[in-house]
Amino acid sequence: MLISVVQRLVIMAVLWLAVTEAAPGALAYGAVIVPVVTAVSYVVVPARRRRGAGHLLTRAAAAVRLAGWILARSLIGGADVARRAFTLPRTDIAPAWMTYRTMLTTRAGRVGSALLMNLMPGTLSARLDGDVLEIHVISNGMDVQEQLGALETRIARIEGAAQPGGAA
Repeated sequence: MLISVVQRLVIMAVLWLAVTEAAPGALAYGAVIVPVVTAVSYVVVPARRRRGAGHLLTRAAAAVRLAGWILARSLIGGADVARRAFTLPRTDIAPAWMTYRTMLTTRAGRVGSALLMNLMPGTLSARLDGDVLEIHVISNGMDVQEQLGALETRIARIEGAAQPGGAA
């Protein structure tokens, strides 16, 4: 547990220094903020039992694949939003609200899914209530259900489950 605390403290401190550009005036605030944020991180994402290096590598690889997938979706989605917004003489925009019931079993996975979904152009998560996510979309013709299902599958792999719903 001590190693986990030290690792998180170091990560939070490095992030603080990066965000504040190591400004001397921010160091005193960082001495208070970094431990508080580290403690909060244990509430949001509790420490897990160690399962070995293979499990860690599998989860790290899943995180890298998720980052690449989100980058690709962001580029494709950005081009789609630009096309919809600038198509003349008529824009192809029909904003709509929709709900999505997530299959992720952990609060951290659900929150992560809602936040990462915002990086996909054309969608905005508005509210997460238990396992129901309210989403605003730029067009009701978008296949948001499929995108969110793929996102959930990737997050479940990072959490150590083979698919949403916790199945290993």
